[in-house]
Amino acid sequence: MTELDEHSWLASVLFNPASQTSREMCADIVGRMSEVPHRKLLLVSFLSKLLAKVPSAGTHASNFITLYTKLVSEPEIKYYLIIKCNILMKIAEIISKEIADLCVLEETTLGSDLSQGWGLQALVSIVKSFLEDEKIRQRYKTKLVGTVLDGYLSLRKLVVQRTKMIESTQELLLGLLEQLTTGTEAETKEFMSVCIQTVGKYNPTDLRSPVFIFERLCSTIRPEENAVSDFLIILDKDPQQEEFLQGRMSGNPYLSKEPGLGPLMRDVKNKICTDCELVALLDDDSGMELLVNNKIISLDLPVVDVYLKVWQPARDNEPMRIVYRMRGLLGDATEDMINSLQSNDVEEEDAEKVYSMASVMPQCGGLQVMLTRLDYIHNYYRGKQLVQVLLKLFDYCLKLNVNRKEMIKPEIDTISVMLRALNRALRAEQQVGQTVTAPAGQSNTEKVVQLMEIVLSEASHLPPHDYTEFTKRCGDSNQLMLLLERIDSPFVRSNPAVLEALMRLIPFLACGEEDKMATLVNHFKPFLNFLEFDMNHTDNEMTYLECFCVIVSGIKENANGRRLKQLIIDKQILSDAIDYIAVRAPVVKTLLATDADDWKEFVSRPVLPYVLRLLNGMCSGHAVSQVKVGEAMIAILHKLEHMSSHGQIGSLAENLMETLCQNDSVKKQIQQIRAQTKAEKKRLAMAVREKHLSSIGMKTNKKGQVVVTSDLLKEADDLKEESGLICSICREGYHNQPSKVLALYTFTKRVNIEEHETRSRKLPGLFTVSHMNLVHADCHASAVRLASVRDEWESATLLNANSKCNGLLPLWGPQVPESNFASALAKHNTYLRDATDLRDDSYTLTVHDIKILLLKFANEQPFGADGGGGGRNSNMLLIPYELLLALYVIINKRTASVKEKNLRAFADTPKAKWVESSYEVDGPAYWLIISLALWSTEEWKKQKLVFLQRLLVMIQTRKLSSVGSKTLTDKTPQPYTLYKPMVVLFGLVDAIYNTMFKSVPCDGCWVESLMTYIRNNDMALSEASEKIVSFYECELLPCESLAEAFDVLGLLGEVGDPDGWLKALLQEIP
Repeated sequence: MTELDEHSWLASVLFNPASQTSREMCADIVGRMSEVPHRKLLLVSFLSKLLAKVPSAGTHASNFITLYTKLVSEPEIKYYLIIKCNILMKIAEIISKEIADLCVLEETTLGSDLSQGWGLQALVSIVKSFLEDEKIRQRYKTKLVGTVLDGYLSLRKLVVQRTKMIESTQELLLGLLEQLTTGTEAETKEFMSVCIQTVGKYNPTDLRSPVFIFERLCSTIRPEENAVSDFLIILDKDPQQEEFLQGRMSGNPYLSKEPGLGPLMRDVKNKICTDCELVALLDDDSGMELLVNNKIISLDLPVVDVYLKVWQPARDNEPMRIVYRMRGLLGDATEDMINSLQSNDVEEEDAEKVYSMASVMPQCGGLQVMLTRLDYIHNYYRGKQLVQVLLKLFDYCLKLNVNRKEMIKPEIDTISVMLRALNRALRAEQQVGQTVTAPAGQSNTEKVVQLMEIVLSEASHLPPHDYTEFTKRCGDSNQLMLLLERIDSPFVRSNPAVLEALMRLIPFLACGEEDKMATLVNHFKPFLNFLEFDMNHTDNEMTYLECFCVIVSGIKENANGRRLKQLIIDKQILSDAIDYIAVRAPVVKTLLATDADDWKEFVSRPVLPYVLRLLNGMCSGHAVSQVKVGEAMIAILHKLEHMSSHGQIGSLAENLMETLCQNDSVKKQIQQIRAQTKAEKKRLAMAVREKHLSSIGMKTNKKGQVVVTSDLLKEADDLKEESGLICSICREGYHNQPSKVLALYTFTKRVNIEEHETRSRKLPGLFTVSHMNLVHADCHASAVRLASVRDEWESATLLNANSKCNGLLPLWGPQVPESNFASALAKHNTYLRDATDLRDDSYTLTVHDIKILLLKFANEQPFGADGGGGGRNSNMLLIPYELLLALYVIINKRTASVKEKNLRAFADTPKAKWVESSYEVDGPAYWLIISLALWSTEEWKKQKLVFLQRLLVMIQTRKLSSVGSKTLTDKTPQPYTLYKPMVVLFGLVDAIYNTMFKSVPCDGCWVESLMTYIRNNDMALSEASEKIVSFYECELLPCESLAEAFDVLGLLGEVGDPDGWLKALLQEIP
């Protein structure tokens, strides 16, 4: 046994290609010998030496692999081989050699064996089995990741030698790569360094292998969220436009990867127009609307993003239904318009945190490697994938300050590489005839320009001398001329976004060196003759003037920017612009807006908008220009800022005036002339007012008060205006229409009444929100009849501040007959049943509705997601009117005394049952809300601590177990953040009692007194709701401890030590 080695007869028999029987018998003999403990380790070591024979043996090594896999399945054997033989690194060497041999075969042969790669797959599987052990994986993470990554990339390139085994091995390596690259931040950064080193191993002309590595780096720095491979799309025409739109999309449902269905929604629109032969709409982006999930979608949005962020959250995995229709055919649209899809995070992202992993790139030379790779791509059409992923990775890296500072170092030579990349991108797009789209919907040219802007913007903060040295590496005046000559390119002219991006870049490249700045100014000087432009101009001259305005507006406010602006002044360009306006403008006779013919003619001059934009760019952050413009034309600009014209002269003049306000002395002149205009307007307005007052028998006295001079008007003193609640259609309320039912537009949806209910099928209920927009029930019905082409609730949406609604909650006014109110309530219940499939003839669902609404407050959740509107004030005011419905049912069914007894029984429930009742539908929160309807303010003050105790025990119980419990398993007080929602809920109910219902009489029947109060005190309820919301936002929510909350709620007189009180309470619970 001690003489066994890889050259022994046993090795020959194990891999004998001539006899399967001998291989099986030999493997069986070795397996039986290994059952003897003291021989097992010796045999495993021997077999490990034979692993190098597996690739050449191929399928003849199957018995050997089966035997070896069985022997090393025990963790102790794996540890022995790791320590004694360094087995994983030896297998890694064998795998690397075999892959290298495959690559040689790929280059030298034209055929392959179908069993090619069998041994390689077996070896990779053995490595995988070793790495399933956590300890081994942690130790060999960094040692193996390079081999695995290099092996995976090499196998991806195989074409001739690709077999099913090679495919399987490639998938195994990818799985191993996933395992090896997940871990701590330090381990991930080390993996990124290995990726950069691996890129350096590949020939610079290899445009395929580095793509995977750079994509991997991108996903490591910023993981893609909710990536989807494919989904279904259904394209339907609007049923109401069936007779107006020809054709039908007969291929429903479509796969999202089908040609014409992406990447943008505009492509979907074009496919619809093509397939349905709607040729007139093909090039018209304003003629057709696409709706997803009842929302109008901008055509600039990616289809995948619309699916993920608009459709999928509401419809899960159903095919995305896109409805197309003609815009404006049946009136104005009432649906919401989605123009952009922001991140799910509400708060603005902190780039330094989000992209922090990219900080390793300067340390491992990643930025230099990326620039080198970008510089080697000469054909942007063939290297499209590599270019796009490099631009994406550069974008991620430049989010960090450390990378931006690295990119402006002279030895990196970033701008020279980027300039070459820019010219290649322009050349590629011009050859293809269209913009080559990069990530985020930008062309490659725009993306390169954007990256250059970021780097140059960072460099612009350097001291003037350092920046001058930096710009010397940004190309000379000849290269600047080449870039300026791109303005004449037909391709650039046909792509305004590309042209504007280039012009934003030029000021950065020109600033710093005198010859480049002079080249820039001299290139545009011939096109800046403003008088000739007015008399006659070509499209070419207009383009150059537009470009110069963009360039001037892009000059940075630093020392080098001031040098360039001074050169523009020295070339008399600023003085020509000032003289054009100061000399050519009509004489200012009055500062008020007039329609005189001479001013109309002046503002219609073609060059005037460009002159104003040029002056605005020059004056931005440049004191010399500000003074020169301020001295010459303040009155003219003030006159222009009040004028409207086709060229937006008024807005341009106003923008220039605001820019001039950066200078204190000029600002005083502007304020003075604006004050004069304001005084003159006021004087003229007062004169007109007096004239109109006189015509209706009124005048203004010396105190400024309007008094009646006509006897006829004096007799109309008894006429009063509406106050309080009014209809949004007829603008009348209870004063002029006392018997009409006012109703609230509400939006109600079906929800689970109690999420912590222990039953698998939870009891459904209602949740209602409102924008507090009121309408007479009669007016609503009339509006619906008049808008017959629209659905009832589409029409109602217009009256409800464009917020969704599906119900009309009636208010029982002081003089509204009960029959009218009951009829409106029945109609409202019908609306709710149609919208939710729930029938609510009792008050229970209404109480739960209020409970869910107050829990929204307690958990600081927005109301806009439910119905698209309504804030805290409107939804707080909704509560008493919902409570009125419950009171009405209780009184009509005469169940007040029975329900009060039930409430009393709840308050007296022994502590032994508190935990169990925490999961009930009608639990502590439900009884807390119904107490508003049954108990007076005095009774509430006596019992309120019991409710608070029940709420705190309930939240503690639910945290410990979500499936139900009868005992409190942990009686340790938790942090205040756990109890805060329940404390806030209790505080809101207490505030409703003490603020909203404080004036309700406590003597007599509380239910009837409360209903009467709500019916007759709309203004008081509105004011009280505002106070409650203010108390909630300014006092309740900021509390950070139980003691602070008790102080705000005024409970410290009853509970001296809140923390001790809570601890004692929990100890009392079984």
